Amino acid sequence: MVVVAVGLVVFLIAGAGAYAVARIDREQDTKYCGHDCVPGLSIGTVVEALQGQGHTCADKRLFWSCELRIGRVRFEADLFRAGNVTDFYEYISKVEARIINPDSTTAAAGLDYMSWFAMLPHRDDPSTVKKVGGWLAEQIAGDGDITYVLDWEYTVERNANTRSIELTMKRRH
Repeated sequence: MVVVAVGLVVFLIAGAGAYAVARIDREQDTKYCGHDCVPGLSIGTVVEALQGQGHTCADKRLFWSCELRIGRVRFEADLFRAGNVTDFYEYISKVEARIINPDSTTAAAGLDYMSWFAMLPHRDDPSTVKKVGGWLAEQIAGDGDITYVLDWEYTVERNANTRSIELTMKRRH
């Protein structure tokens, strides 16, 4: 139990560093990736930030899959590439973030984990980040729901059979 708690504290503290990495990338990357992605943020930057926090990640061609285990709790994220018929771009068009086997000691970590992903499209707009964060906190504490924020669709679902909470966010066309 102590190992899990220490791991979660380290994970939460490290999250601020990953946010800083994503913010710096935004300032450096001025390429336009089209209407279907998180602008100015390459998928590689997010994967590197997750790996820096202990995730193991694998490139599945259409998406990157990353996982972190802390005791019995698993934090998983699939980062889907934006693509067209002939090429795959190195930008994110969809995120599926899951927490499997959460318990009372992982509730705060789960909210922080999912909030980090949910803020990526709006990281330059503090009021929108706050709005998305508030909605997400309500859904994680409740049964889940769907919402739309500035052309992004957010869905939170709970699955009692797998003891999981999942956030899906994607561009709404």
